[in-house]
Amino acid sequence: MNPKASFARLKEDPEYQNGVMRCIRCSICVPRCPSYRVYQNEADSPRGRVQMLRAVMEDRLEPSSNLEHHLDRCLGCRACEDVCPSAVPYGYLLDRARSALQPTEHARARKSVVRWGLTRIAATPWRVYWSAQLLRLVQALRLDRLAAWALRKVRPSAALRIELAPRVRGAPFRASEAEEKPGAAVQVLIGCVASGVLGDVQRATIRALERTGAEVSVPASQNCCGALHLHAGLMDEARELARGNIEAFDGEAEVCVNAAGCRLAMREYPSLFDGEPTWQERARQLVGRLRSVTELTGARLNGAATAPPPTRRRALVHEPCHEFNVQKERGKLEALLRQLGYEVETLPRGAGCCGSAGLFSALQPKAASDLLDRLLDDVQGRAPELVVSSNPGCQLLIEAGLRRRGIDLPVLDISEVIDRRTGGGEAEA
Repeated sequence: MNPKASFARLKEDPEYQNGVMRCIRCSICVPRCPSYRVYQNEADSPRGRVQMLRAVMEDRLEPSSNLEHHLDRCLGCRACEDVCPSAVPYGYLLDRARSALQPTEHARARKSVVRWGLTRIAATPWRVYWSAQLLRLVQALRLDRLAAWALRKVRPSAALRIELAPRVRGAPFRASEAEEKPGAAVQVLIGCVASGVLGDVQRATIRALERTGAEVSVPASQNCCGALHLHAGLMDEARELARGNIEAFDGEAEVCVNAAGCRLAMREYPSLFDGEPTWQERARQLVGRLRSVTELTGARLNGAATAPPPTRRRALVHEPCHEFNVQKERGKLEALLRQLGYEVETLPRGAGCCGSAGLFSALQPKAASDLLDRLLDDVQGRAPELVVSSNPGCQLLIEAGLRRRGIDLPVLDISEVIDRRTGGGEAEA
């Protein structure tokens, strides 16, 4: 279906139509928008994008590659929703518009590669595992660094993509490593990127939950949460992945999702099933059981044996955009770290989005690097002894940025901190 016909169908969606019309063009969102901060273009602000969507809806603008170009520059951080006085559902509008614009001539080859990777690799756990093993080998042989050095003069954007790419930490994690226990109180989503590139974080999550008294199960039939597919406009694929997870996590157990971006995508599963009341209700039931590792361990820490006070005490908290802007889980990381014996400081929201934003750092490396540099300047100015986050994409990009600057500063997931402070991992955390 061509984009014009797809947008014509969106006109029949009352939530989409109402959302577009809610914007009063007040500009409160504009200074909070990281893409506007980088591009300094009204069309790259939330207000500008919503007004373009309204123009398409009113047949004053063609849904062309130019529109897609500006939508692609959005990080989806949803800081605009946090301050919007009219409650414009910006994330809903963005995802539906991106889906309607598939495909156009804009970046067709690049997007074909992205779609192939998301549908052929990220959606299949065993392919994630072996892809991560291959990446691990490439990085162990330093072939990635050689490629970045060779491309730096002739293709600087390609070199930057390689430099910002995640480094595999530990062996990739498989669901088969953990026992699947029927009736366990907590089930764990292992994800795709996190299980492949941050396998040790997933192991730390399970250990942290168990050390704080939870019986843990890892359903073998689970799959990718679908966040990357949804934000790439692959709505049907995201819906099928959501069905798989609703089935895999069926029951009454709490579901631990230690990645902020995955947790948000799963919280929004009900919106994928308009017109399918049975699946929508099952999605709502799953949403009611979603928890962060911070929530699940914080209340139980008083009864867990903790290690002596950490040697690296000054922790700097990076609150992922999804947690801060949409899920409103503000201050929870800071409170838990204080409970664990750390001196804590939180990066101000003025530092903005780190630039990770799912696939954004791979597709828009220069913009992501600009945003990351602003955040890293703030990190360096505060001279912490470690940085703590709760989203794998943010953690990996901040690590990459520090590595480019030659700064040896640990960047840990909150699960790793809890694990080490309750008897596992490296003592200095």
